[in-house]
Amino acid sequence: MAAVNLRTLMSFVHLHNHTHYSILSALAKPDQYVQLAKSQGSPAVAITDSGVMYGAMDLYKYAKAAGIKPIIGLEAYIAPLGHTNKTPENRYYTLVLLAYNNEGYQNLLKLSTIAALEGFYYKPRMDDELLEKYGAGLIALSGNLSGGIPRAILENNVDSAREMIKNYQRIFGKENFYLEIEHHPEVANWSILNSKLLTLSEEMGAPLVAANDCHYAYPEDAEAHDVLICVQMQKTVQDEHRLRFVGNYAMRSPEDMIEAFRFCPEAVANTLKIAERCNVTIEFGKYQIPVFDTGKEETEDYLRKLCEVGFEERYGKNPSDEAKARLEFELETIHKMGFDAYFLIVHDFIRHAKETGIVVGPGRGSAAGSIIAYCLRITELDPLKYGLLFERFLNPERISMPDIDVDFADNRREEVLKYVTEKYGEDHVAQIITFGTLAAKAAIRDAGRALGHSYADVDLVAKKVPPAILGKYAPLAESIVSDPELSKLYKENAQAKEILDTAIKLEGTIRQVGTHASAVIIAGKPLLETTPIQKATGEKEGIITQYSMKPCEELGLLKMDFLGLSNLSIVETTLGILRRTKPELKLDLEKLPMDDAKTYELLKRGETTGVFQLESGGMKRYLRDLKPTEFGDIIAMVSLYRPGPMQFISVYIDGKHGKKKVTYLHPSLEAVLKETYGIAIYQEQILEIAKRFAGFSLGEADLLRRAIGKKVMKELVAQRQKFIEGAIAQKNDKKLAEKIFDEVIEPFAGYGFNKSHAACYALIAYQTAYLKAHYPAEFMAALLTSDADNTERVVVEIEECRNMGIAVLPPSVNESRAHFTVVDDKTIRFGLMAVKGMGEGPVREIIHAREREGAFTNLENFAKRVPAKLLNKKSIVCLAYAGAIDDFGERAELAANYDEISDYAKNIQSSITEGQNDLFADLEGADTSSLKLNHVPPVESTQRFKWEKETVGLYISGHPLQGLKRYFQGKGKLIGQLNEKLVDKKIKITGLVAQLRKVMTKSGRYMAMGEIEDPTARVNFVVFPQAYDKIGALLDADKVYSVEGKLDMRGEDFQVIVDSLKPLSLDNILKAANENGLFDPSEHIVGVPPLRSEEKAAEETGGVEGSEVAGGPYIIKLEEGTDPDVLKKLKPLLEAHKGDTTVEIHMPSGGMLKRVKVPFGVNTASAELQGELKKLLAV
Repeated sequence: MAAVNLRTLMSFVHLHNHTHYSILSALAKPDQYVQLAKSQGSPAVAITDSGVMYGAMDLYKYAKAAGIKPIIGLEAYIAPLGHTNKTPENRYYTLVLLAYNNEGYQNLLKLSTIAALEGFYYKPRMDDELLEKYGAGLIALSGNLSGGIPRAILENNVDSAREMIKNYQRIFGKENFYLEIEHHPEVANWSILNSKLLTLSEEMGAPLVAANDCHYAYPEDAEAHDVLICVQMQKTVQDEHRLRFVGNYAMRSPEDMIEAFRFCPEAVANTLKIAERCNVTIEFGKYQIPVFDTGKEETEDYLRKLCEVGFEERYGKNPSDEAKARLEFELETIHKMGFDAYFLIVHDFIRHAKETGIVVGPGRGSAAGSIIAYCLRITELDPLKYGLLFERFLNPERISMPDIDVDFADNRREEVLKYVTEKYGEDHVAQIITFGTLAAKAAIRDAGRALGHSYADVDLVAKKVPPAILGKYAPLAESIVSDPELSKLYKENAQAKEILDTAIKLEGTIRQVGTHASAVIIAGKPLLETTPIQKATGEKEGIITQYSMKPCEELGLLKMDFLGLSNLSIVETTLGILRRTKPELKLDLEKLPMDDAKTYELLKRGETTGVFQLESGGMKRYLRDLKPTEFGDIIAMVSLYRPGPMQFISVYIDGKHGKKKVTYLHPSLEAVLKETYGIAIYQEQILEIAKRFAGFSLGEADLLRRAIGKKVMKELVAQRQKFIEGAIAQKNDKKLAEKIFDEVIEPFAGYGFNKSHAACYALIAYQTAYLKAHYPAEFMAALLTSDADNTERVVVEIEECRNMGIAVLPPSVNESRAHFTVVDDKTIRFGLMAVKGMGEGPVREIIHAREREGAFTNLENFAKRVPAKLLNKKSIVCLAYAGAIDDFGERAELAANYDEISDYAKNIQSSITEGQNDLFADLEGADTSSLKLNHVPPVESTQRFKWEKETVGLYISGHPLQGLKRYFQGKGKLIGQLNEKLVDKKIKITGLVAQLRKVMTKSGRYMAMGEIEDPTARVNFVVFPQAYDKIGALLDADKVYSVEGKLDMRGEDFQVIVDSLKPLSLDNILKAANENGLFDPSEHIVGVPPLRSEEKAAEETGGVEGSEVAGGPYIIKLEEGTDPDVLKKLKPLLEAHKGDTTVEIHMPSGGMLKRVKVPFGVNTASAELQGELKKLLAV
């Protein structure tokens, strides 16, 4: 072994490093390692995650950007008995693999894929046979204490270690296999191992290499990493028998590593030698679109031919010159960009879906701006008619992959995916992996549990986290400074500080992997030449990439979004029901009249429950104000009803009804803004304004839109200058150009909506509204079927049916099909599948018996015709309780006589089988055998309601508490009246325990939790052990109680912490209510809604006063003509709550927007500020 002069060693390269892609085993992120390696002067850095290559592209991009060399590798799990041997005896060990050239990188992709697809047994495993086959281009390190060679040495089996060294020298080549030594003096085994490895190195000619098996970036992260390991193992740091990382597993500095390996300087030198040899290059941005089979025709010609056929179908034999020019322009542009095959691929799978009866959405995103997409029936809206722009979809001045997302009926999405997989090959199609990271509250809860803190202590901290804005929490490191409540807790509560300090380090760490809901890769060559793949996680089936969506796109892979949309399933189900109820009807959704009076009347009334995009409380209110009369109104509402432009809904409505005069800053804007009454709503309008006023091409205008959206100041300034210069060149005034840019272009480009997308979704809204207006029973049955598993939604929809004059009745063996069934135009029944205990097989048998010979005439006829094996105690009782056999008698009597019914069915069917049928049985209507039932008196209606809930999951005929609202109001607070002001205060409520769960705590004591409801709402409750000891024995489901306790917020939901309760008799309550005139017989309740916080209610109704636009500032919206005193009070209020969030004040004026940027940051998450804002803006 050549001697190495320690003094000449100036650097070191870490070659064995784990990132958070080694799920819940390591804390560091790839960019942290890269930044640290660069700051330490290292020329390169590797990542070697456990069995996977998830982070390889992150490392490559970060390292290249930082000017250091990325080394791609993985820590492989080796199965000595073969990777397909899935037995406990096949105990894996680890081996570090590094790619030193592109062949090695390709082999890593293959090995990682095979290990995940074929070798997965707790871990993705490979074996020596695979390494021999795919070992070229790889350097191997013997690994840490879990490695095969280290393990053999520590088990005093040095001969086995020698054999393994020989084997890996043979597989990889002597120059490519290294014995790894580490410096962890706290671990006795490493001292023993290093000594033996030095000896074996001399003996076997195997070079040594130093490593640290890094699992976190900095030494001060060790405690947080220990907590992460506890999260993985579901332990606490106090547990003695658990996995621990003893020693320093940070990315130690080169100086530290050189000093640590003074005893073996060549091991340090070899890190530089290996790094010098590793030169993997990865190409980004080269598109890998699959070849589409067009026979002998050129792809370009084939696309043109399809488009010309579709063009004639869409525009007739005498199309306009505009349409012809648009088609030619798009065909030329698409061909120049190289995307001919892309459109053929999309056209093909949409064609297949439609031919197989799958409902496909009319379009999504900006693709509706393409006339080619319209001609190929990829989209269903004429872009010329609705002013949709091709450049918003595919910009000739910025070449990027098209992005056509497609909606399918969600219950049939998998069929389309299967078709694509079969067409292009299983090795060419995969879904995309996702990585779920720890958000603020989850990090707090994981950290708190692992640190051993009580649930109450952890919950206290989690509840102080500022609310998420548009679903995203501010980083905890910011919140402990900017949020007054959390900051106070952090400073004054030592336990909270410990939890938060740890959670800050855990936040953003990957906790689990998943499958993207819609994204699918279709590759032109086998996927594993570009990305490693693996099986989908959890209950999902199929194959997923190991690289996430962004790297896949950057590598040039074709990504499609196959989205499942429940509303399209509702449409498909409605059409299916119509084929049964109205077989003579021929309904083509693509040919619906777009001016249907009945549809617009429904929209004007705001009766839009179940109508796509238009069913929230706030939207219904605006529809009633707007009174839409044309399709453009629906497009506008879909676009406006969002944070940001929502403030202009009233301006649009006033403009439509002539309440305000519409004005324009310049005549050229009128043609663009007239359809929206002077308001810029759509991104396409911004493009048109830039074109007309500043002479931009539409491609240039789209670049302007993108630049403004990114909010990069340098780009923004450049685009502003270009706009002003262009406007001047068009003979427009400079000051006016500045005004239009500052007051129209810039603010609206940030949250203006994509009109193509809005129009497509407005069309689905119109289609669902049309179906509801014309075929209400069929539509509502389809809607109920779609939401059958969501009791809360079913309750809302049953109430909607009642308002529409449609009765929703319990299931019936004589009228119900499997799912919600239309009996006639005014009646829907629950399906038989809704009855608990009735599986698909028995339901099919009942329906088949009914369809074969007609309705069941009586109980004897039912028992005779339905297979006896189905008529057991469980099924008879469930059918009776659910009301499904009400035609045959009283529920209580039928349920009590299950033995008699079951025995009769067996006997009568047995006698028929044996040929002993009654001679008169063939006479029409004759059922001569007698079934005698034991008499049981009918039960009260409240008992029937209870049975319905037991067997169907909700009350159908009525609710036990209906009619009692006024009575309950006199006994305390109605649950629906509880709000944030009452949190932490004593309250008294009366209600029915709808759900109850009793559990034993770790200390061996019982507690209870559940839901309690009254006629207005339902709320969660909890009975902690101390209270349970006193009142637990009194607590039972479906009983009424007077409850006292404290109102609490758990996360975003209310709950009542129960201190005491008193059982009440429902019979006595009903009697007292009647005697005192407090019972309302007209009150009808099927179910009650959950108690909502004001914030949640605002989200659902659109009642927001301030909002943050994604990627933009927090916006405070004022009405036109707001009192000046409000503005005077607003500034000091904001100054009193300074923070880091950018705030803008928006106020409409003359149809345009005045925007004032607050000159300091504000803590918008402050509950105190939000409360004061609500008061101030309500003036």
